[in-house]
Amino acid sequence: MRGVSMQVIIAEHAGFCWGVKRAIEIATNTRKTEGNTVYVLGHLVHNEEVVHKLEEMGIEIVEDFTRAKEGSVLLITAHGLDYKIIQRAKNAGFRVIDTTCPIVQKVHRLTRNFLDEGRKIIIIGHSNHIEVKGLNAVADGCAQIVGSIEEIESIYLELQDRVGIVAQTTFNIIQMQEIVDALHHRFPAVDFAIKDSICYDVKDKQNEIRELASQVDAIVVVGSKASSNTTRLYEIALTMCPRTYFVSKAEELPIDFPGGEKVCVTAGASTPDWLIQEVVEYLRNADFRSL
Repeated sequence: MRGVSMQVIIAEHAGFCWGVKRAIEIATNTRKTEGNTVYVLGHLVHNEEVVHKLEEMGIEIVEDFTRAKEGSVLLITAHGLDYKIIQRAKNAGFRVIDTTCPIVQKVHRLTRNFLDEGRKIIIIGHSNHIEVKGLNAVADGCAQIVGSIEEIESIYLELQDRVGIVAQTTFNIIQMQEIVDALHHRFPAVDFAIKDSICYDVKDKQNEIRELASQVDAIVVVGSKASSNTTRLYEIALTMCPRTYFVSKAEELPIDFPGGEKVCVTAGASTPDWLIQEVVEYLRNADFRSL
């Protein structure tokens, strides 16, 4: 018996943000003009399919610049990097091209401004993320990092402290506010200065999925599990729609995917349009059982 047909809604803000587009354009244009292998210090973007295509073009990933050919072009990823590592690479003779997202660069400037004001730094974000590591480097490695309300227990502040708060650009906007509120509650006498540094594209994606979740029967989030912003998107969708699926490509959709009247497809900022379209076409052309 033929399955149930469905309406597939593509989230308006799904896919590449302009910062990722910019980084990829810089990388591909550099490769064309150089003619030789171009190296990237880490993953240019957190998407395995995109990285594979870049590698096919002759853009090679290295986790340490000492593994790259001396004197070659070295790209810094869109997430930013510890400026001391960048300087060491330049001193070693590499031609460094920085593709750091301008929004991340803005957060670096905000952090430096807080330091100039004599403030301690709190970063709201995930301590193991490359962007947060770069931010902490701007703060001379002295920032306190908090990724959840539970982690506030490890924060140490004194009554007279003046503190500047910035956030990882891909953090959950609601969780950020909850953490800020909890910090105020625990340290009512501390002078906090707060900059909402979450990327507007991330905000648009998160707000959009919150709105769409109540209008559909299922949600498919397309992107890499290594992508912080895509993972946050999935977590938000799952809290509002139990039938939420996280896939990096169409082949990962389960065979028994439940069909329904409406399915929303969204994607993280590092997910290319062609991957989104593959998932959409799969959903539109396959037969599924009823929800």
